[in-house]
Amino acid sequence: MSKFNNILVKTLLVLYLLFLHFILGLYVYEKIKFANDDVSKLNPDAVPAQNQNEDYPTPLPVPSLTETATPAPTPETVQTETQIQTENYPADQLMIPVKGIKREQLQDTYNDARSAGRVHNAIDIMAAQGTPVLAAADGEIAKFFDSDLGGITIYQYGANKKLVYYYAHLQSRSDQIKEKQFVKRGTIIGYVGDTGNAGAGNFHLHFSISELEQPDRYWDGKNINPFPILKNGIESN
Repeated sequence: MSKFNNILVKTLLVLYLLFLHFILGLYVYEKIKFANDDVSKLNPDAVPAQNQNEDYPTPLPVPSLTETATPAPTPETVQTETQIQTENYPADQLMIPVKGIKREQLQDTYNDARSAGRVHNAIDIMAAQGTPVLAAADGEIAKFFDSDLGGITIYQYGANKKLVYYYAHLQSRSDQIKEKQFVKRGTIIGYVGDTGNAGAGNFHLHFSISELEQPDRYWDGKNINPFPILKNGIESN
């Protein structure tokens, strides 16, 4: 019986040692496999390439330190550019007082009848609402005046105060001008509108010229037809 027990004990011991070797071998195998996996991750050849067809945001351009932004035009800039266009013309030549209007667009409405038996004594220059109105000549702003007939208006003396130019039905006057200010031919003084009795949506500039006997009476003078004068006038771009 003791001999049998000895054999059993030896058998169990051998099995126990084999089990320990198996466990140890499995542990070593897992360690080696784990180490190999880590090395493969560090290998550049093992990293998959990015999809070359994938869309990526286009980078924004970096502004050059030497570039300067172009400033937006100011009313003063616009007026200066307009005045430059007139420098090569005779001082007494009038500018067509609506920006962009050509000579062939002018119509002679000087003798047209108006309400209450009146005669027009001016010409109407048709243009889009808000189109700049330009000083027809050099001269002092005589008066800002608002009325039921003319709406928002401007009276301007000629250079020698023998003539007065009248601009009516304006949408507004330019913020850059004031009464008693001397303005150069081509200066923006207002904007085309339909105020007064022009009729809603009938956008145009009512423009007249008067020859004065008394310079201080800017509203009272002998009417002159502007049409033949402006037909030879300076066009603005």
